[in-house]
Amino acid sequence: MKKQRLALFVLGAALGWGGAHAATDSDFSMQGVLTSAEESTLMYMREEEKLARDTYSVLYDVWGYKVFLNISRAEQNHMDAMLKMLDKYAVTDPVVDNSVGAFEDPAFTTLFAQLVERGEAGLLEAFMVGGYIEEMDIRDLTAALTETNEPSLTNSYTNLLAASRNHLRTFVSHVRNLGVDYDAQVLSQDAVDTIVGDFDVTPPQGFTMNAGLNDAWYFPETSGQGFFLTVFPGQQKVFLGWFTYDTELPDESVSANLGDPGHRWITAQGSFAGAQAELVIDMTSGGLFDSPEVLPEHESGGSILLQFDDCMSGSLYYDIPSIGRSDIVPIRRICNDNVALCETLAASAASTD
Repeated sequence: MKKQRLALFVLGAALGWGGAHAATDSDFSMQGVLTSAEESTLMYMREEEKLARDTYSVLYDVWGYKVFLNISRAEQNHMDAMLKMLDKYAVTDPVVDNSVGAFEDPAFTTLFAQLVERGEAGLLEAFMVGGYIEEMDIRDLTAALTETNEPSLTNSYTNLLAASRNHLRTFVSHVRNLGVDYDAQVLSQDAVDTIVGDFDVTPPQGFTMNAGLNDAWYFPETSGQGFFLTVFPGQQKVFLGWFTYDTELPDESVSANLGDPGHRWITAQGSFAGAQAELVIDMTSGGLFDSPEVLPEHESGGSILLQFDDCMSGSLYYDIPSIGRSDIVPIRRICNDNVALCETLAASAASTD
């Protein structure tokens, strides 16, 4: 394992640690016009997000663990976000072949092969590969943010940085669930420990959650399950209803008077700032259908961290200790009726920042 990590570290150095450089005031662009360094970094980040998507896609095929599929889908959203920036600033898209493992930069081709080989060696190594990629993303996005003062780029990089922190938390959780301590691979151990243990991170700037997000959301891979979301901008609060099922199918002898005995309705609520919300899961039990006579009991069931990339897509990170489950779910709207309202409110919020 140490030899593999050393090889990845050396290759990472050859990649230039993200292509971003320490900026001086003279390096910064005029608003709306990118410097050559900003353009190079933007192109680099587009391929780096593809590296993540492709690697997780392969590891899902190898191991069948949904965490790889879910985060691969989230990385596709990040690729799309970088493509929007490329189009906005009329920068050439380096992804000329979108197939898995195809890169314009040969260093990415080499790194992809190394990461896949390492991840195929064992499930622990696969989760460690996820951690490596997310640490690399965090480092490179942090460097990219020091290079630019362009508002759209800053907002996009900041949103991706928050998402990479969430992804890192997820992979670290899976490593620890195997009974292994997670050792930092790119960042310092202190930096990783701070990210993993700190949910009170600075929220992404740019996009702001608003009432236009009030809608039904879902992940296509788990159709038939989903989320109802209500944002209360005046109180800076969010309420979420999660319609899902138990972790195992109930025995055939188990019955219910109404509905499926395995059906679960989880609620969560909390505060939001910018594009991110921290929610506390509320587990309710003991009530009776349409009856005020038996008051249900409530207990905290874990936490949810919501983050929205824009009015169309976001990610939901959940941690439910009682069942030992934590993961990231990329989400999107079921219907697009409220998109126009959301975009109008988001634009209004951005203009007053």
